[in-house]
Amino acid sequence: MSYLDTKQALIQQLLTSSINANNIAFENKNFDPKNKSLWYGVYFIPATSDILGKTAESCNEQRGIFQVSVFIKLNSITFDNDQLSAIDNVLSVFKYNAETVYNTQTVSILESTVNNGIETEAWFQRDISINYLTFSTR
Repeated sequence: MSYLDTKQALIQQLLTSSINANNIAFENKNFDPKNKSLWYGVYFIPATSDILGKTAESCNEQRGIFQVSVFIKLNSITFDNDQLSAIDNVLSVFKYNAETVYNTQTVSILESTVNNGIETEAWFQRDISINYLTFSTR
């Protein structure tokens, strides 16, 4: 089982949406959005790990959420249009039943949802919650 490979598979999939990695605030990494009009925060949130079978050859089913927060400057002249376009771009690579693989770890997308958004300091934030499923060997 590899949480690292699961996270990397999801990040790899996110980067296929043409997002520049310099516009992503990764967990536990310094990031300064000062000169940006739009940027992303990504969060890997494992939720459950269930044992399937009792032998060493059995696997575990893991579920969780990969959250992508999209931030745009408050009171932008394009309102939230650029943000919604960025969200559409992310959702296009995290469709239902999409799969991504990293180091033989296959991750399936179960569902992607978007919240209504909130003001966060000088930014307007909307979160995309991407529910995933993966099976991993022991």
